[in-house]
Amino acid sequence: MIVGGGIAGLTLGYWLKHHGEQPTIIEQAAQRRDEGYGIDFSGSGWDVAQRMGILTELEGRQIQVESMVLKNSQGQTIVKQPLAPLREALPHPMLHLMRPELETVLADALPSDLPVHYATTIVRLEQYVEYVEVRFNGGRVEQFDLVIGADGIHSQTRQLVFGPESQFAQPLGYTFATFKIPKLADYGANATMLIEPQRQATIYPDRRGGFLMMLAYRSQQTQLPAPDQRKAMLQTEYRKAGWLVPQLIDSINHESAFYCDVISQIRMPRWSHGRVALVADAAHCLTLISGQGAATAMGGAYVLAEELAKTADHQAAFQAYEQRMRPFVDRKQAGARRVGLTFVPRTRLGVQLTRLMMRAAFSPRLARSIGKRIGFDSVLAMV
Repeated sequence: MIVGGGIAGLTLGYWLKHHGEQPTIIEQAAQRRDEGYGIDFSGSGWDVAQRMGILTELEGRQIQVESMVLKNSQGQTIVKQPLAPLREALPHPMLHLMRPELETVLADALPSDLPVHYATTIVRLEQYVEYVEVRFNGGRVEQFDLVIGADGIHSQTRQLVFGPESQFAQPLGYTFATFKIPKLADYGANATMLIEPQRQATIYPDRRGGFLMMLAYRSQQTQLPAPDQRKAMLQTEYRKAGWLVPQLIDSINHESAFYCDVISQIRMPRWSHGRVALVADAAHCLTLISGQGAATAMGGAYVLAEELAKTADHQAAFQAYEQRMRPFVDRKQAGARRVGLTFVPRTRLGVQLTRLMMRAAFSPRLARSIGKRIGFDSVLAMV
């Protein structure tokens, strides 16, 4: 059984089915989610998508972002750089996608006899020598050979088998939020940023003519207030922000897509215990700072399915999966922590340096260097 019908769970289900298994996928959400944010899709995700035959569909769902625009607090444009030269200089292919669009394409790629069971969660999990017994939220009890937790950073599977999230979560010192916004100005087909000391905001288009905002600010929070209090939290943090940011936060509608969380990595000594294993954010959240969470989730799911197909010994398969993935993940997490040190500048001087770096990043030579440092490489290439 796969717990989680997101990017990792859908990819894992596809490849387990490809290898002749008949997995069950459950998902706590009542239906496919439409909340999410823009992602850069490359590396492991690109390679897995190519093997699934879904690249053409993904290419048709790209977000069209023409330029990077930097505003000052008065709303004046101080930097505008076309993104085409940067894309051309990168040493790897890349797509700009909305995360829910990727999930939709993955779900549509599943065979018709592999449904996702929505509004379903596990409330108890007991391991025995030859099976795992699972009790679901509706009271039903079933037995499975294996259980794979693909249920994200706040994994219930991890909680039940390995212990509380606080044992494994490592906050990086930021809180972020993303939500749909009204068109209060002509944003254009751009990623438009406001960077101020301790906080930043970015506006970018979706594929349907709408726009979203993503906020990130320095914070020592480890937990968020109740969902109905999070808008007020953002209003407090950004009440002195420039440009249109306070008004756009005021426009948040809790009934629409609104996602908010503490930016944390998950670091665990082991990703499996008995007949239960974890994949993607449940095992090793990289954070959105890495820019590679979705791609690595697909890569990890592919590797896990491949190792399970090689042997009937699940413990050997879990060990081989972790041996292949952990060096890659450790490197990506370390890179995200380094970027996290300067993700949001602390001071006005830091803001000025960030602006200079943005201007310089669009030179072809530096773009190639940045591409190598970012490391949109693929775990599949390490086989």
